[in-house]
Amino acid sequence: MKDFSRTASFIVIGRIVDTYGLKGHIKVEPYLEPKYWKKLKTVFLKKKGGDYVPFSLEDIKKHGKYILVKFSGCESLESARKYVSAKVFLPAYQLPKRRKDEYYYFELEGLKVYTESGKFLGKITGILETQPYCLLELDEGRGYIPFTENMVKNVDKEDKKIEVSDLLSQLY
Repeated sequence: MKDFSRTASFIVIGRIVDTYGLKGHIKVEPYLEPKYWKKLKTVFLKKKGGDYVPFSLEDIKKHGKYILVKFSGCESLESARKYVSAKVFLPAYQLPKRRKDEYYYFELEGLKVYTESGKFLGKITGILETQPYCLLELDEGRGYIPFTENMVKNVDKEDKKIEVSDLLSQLY
C-alpha cells in the first residue's frame, strides 16, 4: 500500500467517541456528511503524537447523529477500544467536490477578514454551526460574523481573505 502519510495533506473527517456492540463496531462523530462516508474504502486514524495509519472499512451505518464503522480485522469489543479518541482523516484530494460557493471549514480558518472599505477586522479562528446559518468566529471568540450573502461579500482563498459588509465595521 502506498505511504500516503508522507505525500498527502490530511483533513479530519470525524472523531471516534466510543465502541458499539460486541463485534468491533466503532461510534464516530462525523465532520463530513454521512452520505459521503458510504463511498469510502479506506480512512486514516491518528492519535495525538502518532502517525496516520490506514484502515480498510468493512461496514458503515448511520446511527442517529453518529456513524457506526467497522474496520477490517477489528472483530471484538476489546480490539475496538484501542481506537476510541482517535481522529479519522482523509487525504485532502479525496474529499468530495464542492459546489461553486461552498467551502470546507478548514479552507476558511486562518483567512483574514476585511470590510468592503478595507478595514481589517481579524482572523477566522473557527466556525460555529448554528441555525439558520453558521457563524465565522473572529480571533478566538472576540466576535462572530453570520456566514450569509448579506454579510460575507467575497471569499478569496488565494489571497487568504474574506470581504464582509461595511455594516460590520461599526461593531469591531
